[in-house]
Amino acid sequence: MLCFRRDYSAKHLAQHPRQTTKSILLAFQQGFIDIVVTPRQGAPKTISAGCDWSQNAGIDTSGHKMIAAFNKPGGFDCMVVVGSSAEERGYGLIDPAPDAQSLTLYLRSPIGAVSGGPDNAKDVDLTLGPQDRTFVLKRIDAKDCESFKAIVK
Repeated sequence: MLCFRRDYSAKHLAQHPRQTTKSILLAFQQGFIDIVVTPRQGAPKTISAGCDWSQNAGIDTSGHKMIAAFNKPGGFDCMVVVGSSAEERGYGLIDPAPDAQSLTLYLRSPIGAVSGGPDNAKDVDLTLGPQDRTFVLKRIDAKDCESFKAIVK
């Protein structure tokens, strides 16, 4: 499992008042990602997706860019699903750094997520503002993502 994180300082958030994301944690394992987005206010939301490497990442079946900020020829295309349904609920891209010590995560809004724990999970549509769609995450110790190992895909 690979684990990546970004925590925003109070100073950064004060300088970017329209950014609602306080922290983001991404666990990547066996072609799946789980992303925990913690907003400034409210409960964390979890986004789950299946990801595959593509040399045409970010291009839809009509040949159009799906995320304007992504300008690379290859990356991980990630289709978001919520719960046990196969219904697509959003899209993201991952651009890993060559040294595997960081990655850039691009999210399309709105995106499906889950709020609450296993006993009170609720599907939600998460609307992301312009400052909450692109994140540079740093690799951290995999033990920080241990809770995701128990999730059966």
